[in-house]
Amino acid sequence: MSFLSCAHTHTTYCDGRTDIPAMVARAQALGFVSLGFSGHAYQGFDPNYSMSFCGQQAYHDELRALQKTHREQGITPKIYIGLEQDALVPQAQKEQNRAQFDYIIGSVHYLSNIMDGKKEAVDGPKDILVRFVTEVFDGDAVEMAKAYYRLLAASIQADKPDIIGHFDVVRKHAGVIGLDTDNPDYRRAALASLEAAYRGCRLLEVNTGNIARGYDTLPYPAGFLLDAWREMGGELTLTSDCHNADALDCAYAQVLPMLKSKGFKHLLRLGTGDELWDEVSL
Repeated sequence: MSFLSCAHTHTTYCDGRTDIPAMVARAQALGFVSLGFSGHAYQGFDPNYSMSFCGQQAYHDELRALQKTHREQGITPKIYIGLEQDALVPQAQKEQNRAQFDYIIGSVHYLSNIMDGKKEAVDGPKDILVRFVTEVFDGDAVEMAKAYYRLLAASIQADKPDIIGHFDVVRKHAGVIGLDTDNPDYRRAALASLEAAYRGCRLLEVNTGNIARGYDTLPYPAGFLLDAWREMGGELTLTSDCHNADALDCAYAQVLPMLKSKGFKHLLRLGTGDELWDEVSL
């Protein structure tokens, strides 16, 4: 069975650079068997990043029509309509999203700035993130990471998404903010969050988006977290967090043998039949 699938893709409806038809065309050229779209859900405080309320509905409607066409005409890839939903999306909107979409990726992108109430992106502009860590956490990036991991664990347990998104994205700008990911306090916080998140969702994405954008040579999450997830009995799905169609299968060939070497026996991919997920042996 083919590994060529992705549940985490972004289009021009949010901060992606590729529209839906071009993303589907790229998936077809690569031989993808299934493709899930996961636009950043409307949240009301960062319009440059997420879909608007009306935009989210238009995204849903365009994809439902495309999904129907592919199903009725037997066109590959099979289309799925998902959302990447931030922890700080209002609860009423989360309930509506769950009812309307095929699946939800649960992620944390923001922490609240207690100085002014603004939401600051932990993977956002470097200068703003440095100022945030300095003002709110007295320059201690490990303390910022602890706050991130607490919010992530709580949101996954409460919201029970279908996929846990880019678990340790907080390390994206580690070198800029002075975050030592070998620090025992950092690792304890990350592992405690992973154990708590497991009680809300058993499917973790291995996300190559940081490789595509040149921030690292290895995917999210880090190796020690993958080892812990395997010991817990958690499931994995491979995604590219694609914002540009050229990177839809970024580093898949590199990552698959790495996961096998870590003792994983299979991955889940978006299904080609009646089930949401297919199991594919490594």
